[in-house]
Amino acid sequence: MPPMPPDPPGQPDTSARIVFLDYLRIFAFASVLAGHKFAQPVQAAATQPGWAGMPARLLWPFIEGGGAGVVVFFLVSGYIITQVLQRESAGVFLVRRAFRIYPLYILAVLAEWHFMQRGAPARALLAQLLLVGDFTQTPHALAGVEWTLRLEMLFYLCMAAARACGWVQPARARTLLAACAALALALHLGGPLTPYDSGLLAWARGYISLYLPFLFIGSAFWLLERRAIAWPLALGYIAWVFALYYAGLRAWQPHWLHAPFAALGVGLFALLWAARRRLPARPAVLALSELTYAIYLTHNWLYDELRRLTAQSGLPGPAATAAALALLLALCALLTHAIERPGVRLGRKLSKLIEKQANPPQRP
Repeated sequence: MPPMPPDPPGQPDTSARIVFLDYLRIFAFASVLAGHKFAQPVQAAATQPGWAGMPARLLWPFIEGGGAGVVVFFLVSGYIITQVLQRESAGVFLVRRAFRIYPLYILAVLAEWHFMQRGAPARALLAQLLLVGDFTQTPHALAGVEWTLRLEMLFYLCMAAARACGWVQPARARTLLAACAALALALHLGGPLTPYDSGLLAWARGYISLYLPFLFIGSAFWLLERRAIAWPLALGYIAWVFALYYAGLRAWQPHWLHAPFAALGVGLFALLWAARRRLPARPAVLALSELTYAIYLTHNWLYDELRRLTAQSGLPGPAATAAALALLLALCALLTHAIERPGVRLGRKLSKLIEKQANPPQRP
């Protein structure tokens, strides 16, 4: 769920942005934040009889577990990565993605480990930093949200391989979707992959097989927009993913069968994609969208500490909550400008050096 490449200092250059993705990113982190931190009051409000509880009941499916937001994040990533790979080689793409993901991620994990997990073994920290903790049943970092980044990295590797094979070009769109459909089936037949059958991480059982195919739905939307594929093929792939998804839920996570967040996420993405030419590029929307990655990395462990501090300052409940949210946004803005953007610039510089060495200028 990394954001778009950052704009230069000053007024954002909206001509190079895909604005509907900014709106989707804001919904996504709001859904995840609300699902993680405000679920109880929304549930309590939803129990009110009649019209009093109607707004909360309508809101709840969009924030339950943060699921709709996570699915939207995946679709946004699939869409933009497919576009990026039209102009970047596989090697350049992986270098730039690594420098987009890891600098801020490493800082967030180290900060959480220092302030929130004192006494945790260094071996667990190393597995978290490398995003390889699943098969050692290492607790997920960042109060649980680390798993989505592991899916992102797996998706990047898949798309880099597709780029190396020439499948991401619009002329090979059918080949790409066929490979994606085959991968989705292989993941389903391979079982849950992650060995979390019980305990605190039981909620993560099967997440790779369940959710990795959703990233390629974003790719399908980009290909559809470029008329590289027709509607029947795009809808066929989406239906295939949902069929395998619900079969996987019944086998590995039956308690989520009632939740429609996957359908809501795909439906919301499709709605804003259809309205993409009508959405205005508001400065506030673009600025808030830039904070997406930092908010996602910090909200689930840092917000509670900020809320405790604002409450201790003597602020009443609603004011303490508002102050904690404002502090979270301010800290995320600082992290975005001080860590994430410099990391992106460094990745670009390094990838250009690699390209120059791989393709030295020819002497006349």
